[in-house]
Amino acid sequence: MAPSAPTLSTDLTAAEAAPRRRRRAAAAAAPLGSLLQTGAQRPVCPACGGDQLTVLSLTLTDGTAVRFSSCRGCEHRRWDSEDEVLSITQVLERTRA
Repeated sequence: MAPSAPTLSTDLTAAEAAPRRRRRAAAAAAPLGSLLQTGAQRPVCPACGGDQLTVLSLTLTDGTAVRFSSCRGCEHRRWDSEDEVLSITQVLERTRA
C-alpha cells in the first residue's frame, strides 16, 4: 500500500496555517547608510571622510538606542547614542543584561 500524502490539519484553515509575517518597523528619522544611496543622503565617515558608510539603528539589551556606523574604506566603527559616542567596551557592558 502506498503512503498517503500529508494533508492540512482540519483544525486550521489555510490562512491560519500560513506563516505569519512581521510588520516592518517604522522608518528611522534620519536616513540609514547604504552603498546604494546617492548624493546628500549618503553619510560620511568621521575618520576618513569616505562616503561608503553603512549605518544601522539598533537597540542594545539594556534599552539604549544607538546608531552603529561602519566605514567600508577605513573600517572605522562607531556607536552613537542620543548624547554621546559609546566605546566598544561600553556597548559590550550594556549588552550583558
